[in-house]
Amino acid sequence: MRQSLKKQRVQRENIQQYLYNVQMQFLTFLKRHDGKQQVLEKFIEDFNAFSDQQPDMREDDQTKEELHQRTDILSDELWEIAEERKEQAVDERKKIMESGWVEFSLEYLTSCASQMMQSEIDKFKGSI
Repeated sequence: MRQSLKKQRVQRENIQQYLYNVQMQFLTFLKRHDGKQQVLEKFIEDFNAFSDQQPDMREDDQTKEELHQRTDILSDELWEIAEERKEQAVDERKKIMESGWVEFSLEYLTSCASQMMQSEIDKFKGSI
């Protein structure tokens, strides 16, 4: 019985440590660099260079249309990056969920519980 309870405590600590590690790894995965800032900075550089070189053209309707079109393209690029990152995060989550570690841990805990139950049955039979 003592061995079963000890195994159970050790397994609980292992589960807590594993869950903490998985959470930290997933957070690190989510916080990794995605390149959106570079795309935005390039757009800003191009826009500012255009504004500095030809400030009078910003009032032209065709120029405004072109700038709006470039903004739409930037928005599409940023959304594509965000969607790709979302798909990667979903895939990573799926890998974690399908790793089988949780099932193995539950199986081990069930084994410990059945050992304790068997110990109680043996103790009961011995006392009868």
